[in-house]
Amino acid sequence: MKTLRQAGLFALALGGMMGTSAYAADYCGRPEAGEPLNPSIIASLPAITTLRYAPIGGVMASHQVDAGRRSGGWSNCDKSERGMTEVVTSLVSRGTKGLYDSGVPGVGIRIGHISNEGWYTPGFPPFSSIGLGLSISYFPRTVTIDFVRTDIGVGKGDMPSFNYKTSYFIDTSYTNPRRAVYAIEGSGLTTKFEHNAFFTTCYTPKSSTEVNMGRPAVEQLKRGSVMEQPFALDVVCEGLNPTVKPPVKVYFEGNSVRDGLLNLNGVGQPGIAKGVAISLLSDKNVALPFSKARAATLAWQDSGPGNERYRFAAKARYVTTGAEVAAGKADATLTYVLEYN
Repeated sequence: MKTLRQAGLFALALGGMMGTSAYAADYCGRPEAGEPLNPSIIASLPAITTLRYAPIGGVMASHQVDAGRRSGGWSNCDKSERGMTEVVTSLVSRGTKGLYDSGVPGVGIRIGHISNEGWYTPGFPPFSSIGLGLSISYFPRTVTIDFVRTDIGVGKGDMPSFNYKTSYFIDTSYTNPRRAVYAIEGSGLTTKFEHNAFFTTCYTPKSSTEVNMGRPAVEQLKRGSVMEQPFALDVVCEGLNPTVKPPVKVYFEGNSVRDGLLNLNGVGQPGIAKGVAISLLSDKNVALPFSKARAATLAWQDSGPGNERYRFAAKARYVTTGAEVAAGKADATLTYVLEYN
């Protein structure tokens, strides 16, 4: 009995000495789940990606695809640096780490990396950290793909194929050189975008609309008897054929001090009419909005092959802005801004 008890005490003491080994705590030893594949190849994206509605900056669809196998599991390495290297890709960066243009209008692609074991928040290369402490680090074998809305119009169709490469690195005690590097790469990656949530574009068939205001006399202006001039903004929206027609709105920009009142070009300069502005009202006698917050809704007209047609009807009239009115040139410029999706 005494001999057995002494052997048990000796085993416990030996275990304690191994756990406090200074060498094992410096750089990572061999991983419990084995070495990663090198390179680890990124699996193909799904053939079809269905985009859901999201505001600009929001995520319309997400995928997680494999890159290699379950591996790694490094631990007990306080001095080891680990991380991921700069990305080499045929994609064009949008200026934010991990976010690129997909090549399809209105669709960005954000690429991150996780391990699905302790590393659940996507990391966007390049990045690094030093020391694991008591944690265990597994190889980032999963690539996260978010498709982010980047514009008003959102396109459809095939995403141009792209290449992508980065590497995971970690300092070890068993490799020479000390830094072990494992490539993660994919080529010919692509998917096809489908949706029934967005117009691909809305536009006016006419590049500009001119409203002939006539040549009213000063006395007509003073009496307020100048005729109104009707005009309309016709808009075609493509890429969506919904049962319920989505709203399309418009607001305006120009030299204006308030909604519905547009100053003349060059006001105050020689040869420009004095004391005159242009009143702008919708066909419902509402002042045309000069701010996004008060954008007006266009009236839906009809459906065409793969498109929806809308119209905004309005009217313009010269009005006086003060007691002194003088004849002169009386042109003005108005810019419209369409809001849809």
